[in-house]
Amino acid sequence: MPPTSPGVHRPLRLGLLRCDDPVGELRSICGTYSDMFADVIARVDPSVEMDTFSLPDGEWPDDLDAYDGWMTTGTRASVYDDVPWITQFADFVRQLHAERRKMFGVCFGHQMIAHALGGAVQRAPHGWTVGANVWKIHEHREWMDPQSDEIRLIHSHQDQVVSLPPGGVVLAGADRCPIAMLAVGDHLIGLQGHPEFQPEFVGPLYESRTELLGADVVAEAKTSLSMPCNQELAAGWMLRFFSGQPECARRGERDNQSVPSNQS
Repeated sequence: MPPTSPGVHRPLRLGLLRCDDPVGELRSICGTYSDMFADVIARVDPSVEMDTFSLPDGEWPDDLDAYDGWMTTGTRASVYDDVPWITQFADFVRQLHAERRKMFGVCFGHQMIAHALGGAVQRAPHGWTVGANVWKIHEHREWMDPQSDEIRLIHSHQDQVVSLPPGGVVLAGADRCPIAMLAVGDHLIGLQGHPEFQPEFVGPLYESRTELLGADVVAEAKTSLSMPCNQELAAGWMLRFFSGQPECARRGERDNQSVPSNQS
């Protein structure tokens, strides 16, 4: 993590792994996916610093220690596509896991955590999941504060996680998406829904996919958007997740408290 002096609280610094962006006419509504993340995070904590890396364009971080953790955007691609940047992303997730660095994977990132670490992702047999969907929380973690027994977020996906990787735990789900939120250890979290999406963006997005989704599905999805969603609750959970430390790191700090530091 970025260094700080004892007793000094510094802003979180997060890296956003951008895997795609809206097409031009949709981008004019709410901006890029980076803009959408920045907007919802700023509503919770405007002090958070965020740098974006465009993975399809070959932008990869060269200093993992400079960041408190990593987030991901969604994409039209699939984690099992044979594309160089997607293969490299799987290797990157495995590196984060091996080094116990924090990642909160949203949508594609959620699926990549499962895929890269030995779980399974495939097309859902029922087809697309769109609109605002409610999941039941199965397990609460310390950073999920304030607690809630359920969470409503906007979805837009046809792939989903169908089996967990070794050590994976389901944190939330529903009949249509049983593994909607997962954890691997205390350092990797996956979230299938979109805390960054707003109704004014996804309504036109669904309309642009009417031929693919079907008019009835689009109409039902747009109707669901009239219900309040929990974007800021989810964003707050993400920031509290990044603000804490894995238990192994806390143990290590306690064990090393008596070891003199060579740093000035």
